[in-house]
Amino acid sequence: MKNMYAISMGLALAGAGCLLAEKSTRAIPGNPSFELTVIGYLLISGGLMLLIACAAASIEAWLQGRRCRACAPHGPDWKQHSPPIVDHH
Repeated sequence: MKNMYAISMGLALAGAGCLLAEKSTRAIPGNPSFELTVIGYLLISGGLMLLIACAAASIEAWLQGRRCRACAPHGPDWKQHSPPIVDHH
């Protein structure tokens, strides 16, 4: 999961780099580089979506881990007693 976080952050930083490169070349007349803007926005949005998906998966795993620990027996010698059978007859 740590690799996915690194990939998402890398995508977002690459998109920011594209936007900065486009902004720095905008001062040069006759050099339109709108494709860098589009690529930058796509990379940033893809990186943020992947980051949100990773965070959701981490939260889900954390919640499932807590639920499993709450339902798990306390120790190896712990035995759950069967509920008492009450006969109303």
